[in-house]
Amino acid sequence: MRNQSILRKSVTIGLSVAAMTVGGVALAAPSKGSVSVLNWWTSGSEAKSMNVLQQMMADKGYKMINDAVSGGGGSNARTVLKSRIQSNNLPGAAQIKGPEIQQWCTTGLTMNIDKVAKQQNWSKILPGPVAKGMQCNGHYVAVPFNLHRINWLWINKSVMQKAGAQMPTDWDSLVAALKKLKSAGITPIAGGGDTWQVATEFDAIAIATGGADFYRKAFVDLDPSALSGDTMAKVFKRLRTIEQYEDQNGQGLSWNHDTGEVVQGKAAMQIMGDWAKGEITNDNATPGKEIACMAFPGEHNGFVYNTDSFEMFKSSHSDKNAQYAFARTALSPKFQRKFNMAKGSIPVREGVSLKGFDACAKQSQKDFTAAEKNNALVPSFSQDMAENGAVKGAIFDVIAKFYNDKSMTPEAAAKAMASQAKQAKMMSQM
Repeated sequence: MRNQSILRKSVTIGLSVAAMTVGGVALAAPSKGSVSVLNWWTSGSEAKSMNVLQQMMADKGYKMINDAVSGGGGSNARTVLKSRIQSNNLPGAAQIKGPEIQQWCTTGLTMNIDKVAKQQNWSKILPGPVAKGMQCNGHYVAVPFNLHRINWLWINKSVMQKAGAQMPTDWDSLVAALKKLKSAGITPIAGGGDTWQVATEFDAIAIATGGADFYRKAFVDLDPSALSGDTMAKVFKRLRTIEQYEDQNGQGLSWNHDTGEVVQGKAAMQIMGDWAKGEITNDNATPGKEIACMAFPGEHNGFVYNTDSFEMFKSSHSDKNAQYAFARTALSPKFQRKFNMAKGSIPVREGVSLKGFDACAKQSQKDFTAAEKNNALVPSFSQDMAENGAVKGAIFDVIAKFYNDKSMTPEAAAKAMASQAKQAKMMSQM
């Protein structure tokens, strides 16, 4: 009997330990409710970042259900969200950002989280443009997680040295380096895997070529003259140049695969937002050391930003207190440090120490502050921060057509962008 008792206790303890471990992450037994979180963070560094949040929620006694959907730069997750609405299975929180936050608010399905915003004083701890973007009709309905810079160029230093190429300081020196790398038999740029990645490259080229005022007129105001003019044609021309130095067999490859190519020395550069930093670290390299980081070079400086955020929904499948805890935890100083160190971004909450962050993160914070002061801070069109999905889709279509159709001229592409963006805007307002 004593042995049976010991056996029963051993089984009970074993089951308890198993129940407290999910995907290798030790979780406290949830007792206060759960929240379903729909997102598209599935790469190694992104999944690790979500594990940080899952663990911190568990420590508070809440269960966070990580509903991650891969592919499409978020488009697949949006499709899943729409289908869950139709099946009356809304998540408690969904990864949504930019103007789309306000669009979802009009459905009446979003949840007011002013209670948490007041407790944490969001109006004081968040940058002005970010705080405004999280609101609908004066009420907070979404919580921001981070700040990403889009217009980064990542460079493997040893590959450059091997080819005898100089680190670029402007557009002309970048092209000279690309030529040198190609003649040495090295893939100059890893990229071009799919449309959103090419659009991200276009994003970086646009701010460097035209500057912040041009960028705002084109992608925020949708000014026809800015979209169709000489500066936009120049941006397209430079994209064509970049394309010539990318791996022509790279179609369909993921952005994190491309980052790996740079870290492993199979390619010299990548044009990508600083989420690439998470993958660089994941591959045991150090951003700012083996892999150099710099704003994409051109005639102008600027900071193209993206804020990852989660909109809260009235969900019968999530507990309201768990949703509040999710929002509160996301902007806690402890989470802001842990999450952003893993993700490659910088804290969106002001005043969080960057001690322990890499040199690229510290440069990003410095550049963000300067850009905010000098009116050179712009929301990324490629990352859903500047316009609605229909307009972004129209712009993406033109960029993809130009990238794949070598007979299309930069001037024709610029005119097509102005025309299709205007049409998409009109259709979305009907």
